[in-house]
Amino acid sequence: MLRIIRKNMKIIIILMVAFFGISIFYGLGQYRSSQRRTYYIAEVNESGITSDQLQSAFLNAISRYDNKALSSLDQSAIVSFKKNILDQLINYELFYQQAQKEKIKISNDDINLEIDKIKDNFASPEEFDEALKANNITLVRLKEDIKRQLMINSILEETRNQISITDEELLEYYNENKESFLEPEQVHARHILVETEEEANNLLLQLKEGLTDFAELAKEKSIGPSAPNGGDLGFFARGQMVKEFEDVAFSLEPGEISDVVQTQFGYHIIKCEEKKEKYSPTFEEAKERINNTLKYQRENEAISTLISKLKEEAAIVYNYDFDAEIESLKSSAEEDQTSGSNEQVTSEETISEEATETEEVKDTSQND
Repeated sequence: MLRIIRKNMKIIIILMVAFFGISIFYGLGQYRSSQRRTYYIAEVNESGITSDQLQSAFLNAISRYDNKALSSLDQSAIVSFKKNILDQLINYELFYQQAQKEKIKISNDDINLEIDKIKDNFASPEEFDEALKANNITLVRLKEDIKRQLMINSILEETRNQISITDEELLEYYNENKESFLEPEQVHARHILVETEEEANNLLLQLKEGLTDFAELAKEKSIGPSAPNGGDLGFFARGQMVKEFEDVAFSLEPGEISDVVQTQFGYHIIKCEEKKEKYSPTFEEAKERINNTLKYQRENEAISTLISKLKEEAAIVYNYDFDAEIESLKSSAEEDQTSGSNEQVTSEETISEEATETEEVKDTSQND
């Protein structure tokens, strides 16, 4: 799970402001060193990031994950996650400072347009105002943050616009990755799922006699989640359904209805709507998809390069050692694990000794 989270975090770092919205960085301002240094968990060219800002961003970020995923993380993983969030905040500040250096201008019309987009998510202007109050945000502050976000978007857009991909590069990618474009055999099927074989046979009889429409019967009788859609499962390839179901579905011809099929879920009647044979698209057919793939990769690389460049030129000060805390937590966890193992061994030895003593008592009693 931690690997998945870290993977997601990497994507956020690269594309965190690719689309406008109230990001996890909402509420961050630029805090100069006139404030007490002890409030800063990190500084970027004398612009401070406070522990409160980090905590707020962290809580916002983890709200994207369900409780089960979060409960599986140990303390060191949580601290690592928080460290990643801090890195994002630093990147955000670096982008903003670069936008200031380039003297990027944002018009009031652009800001108001984004305000209107946010308001569209609320039922009324009053509900929007209440949301601002509930989050202790003023309209002036919201506009400042929107301006900051748009300035950063401009820097990233400028970076993305430098990307160019030639037809030769697209063709080379196609030739080197032909197998990845192969579209497997697929079938488009509907099904009716019921609990008993008797009911399934009765429904099958109605279908064979043409007394009812398959989709309508599925809506009425099927207990499967696809019932509201007339039992429609869409297209699927081999390996996506249980074997008993899959084997029958792929054996049918378009328009053909199966006999009753039993699986671990119950009794099915399957109808094949249409089939697609295995297909390898031509270069022209795959060209747009390849272009999108390469563009995405190169945009990420370009933004990563920009981040590295800005970090090399910046004075970044960390006032808290996350790595030390992570190592300390890992060491404590290992000690606890070792201690637990020793306790288990001691407990087992005690039980073994008690069992031996009991056997000795029994032997003595029997000898007497």
